[in-house]
Amino acid sequence: MKNCCQILLLALAAEVLSLFLDRMLGFSGSTFMRLVCTFCTVGVLCGLMLQGGFLAARADREKRSPTRAVLYGAVGSAPFLACWGLLVLARLGKLPADLYRHYKLLCAPFLAVCDLLSPDVVVSALPKNGFLVLFVMSLLPGYAVGIAYSLTGKAE
Repeated sequence: MKNCCQILLLALAAEVLSLFLDRMLGFSGSTFMRLVCTFCTVGVLCGLMLQGGFLAARADREKRSPTRAVLYGAVGSAPFLACWGLLVLARLGKLPADLYRHYKLLCAPFLAVCDLLSPDVVVSALPKNGFLVLFVMSLLPGYAVGIAYSLTGKAE
């Protein structure tokens, strides 16, 4: 439980750092700067999630298992997947259409990607393949945690 909370706190730290980077690097609005901003924010997110997987593996020295790697990976991706699910519900008309504006802030590491896909604040402006891109990006934190957790035992 402690490791799950630690991973969620690292995800929150990634959110704060990503919002800062998005505002500092995304000032020009050019496509190139948005791509640079995307690499920086996703790099911060994956770096912190790798750290979370490493710390969880170090804490679970005796009782490590592949099942725990999947569990911690799911915890790392859960906030982003939940927001993605809300975005899909908004696209289906079950939630307000301006939820995309809130999604951009709640998933700050993907803010520049969202602006590249659709700078509008209405979910109907997001292309259908944009949902797939955001889904794959929502899985990145989980992969980072799981990989770090799995590889930590091999390095020690």
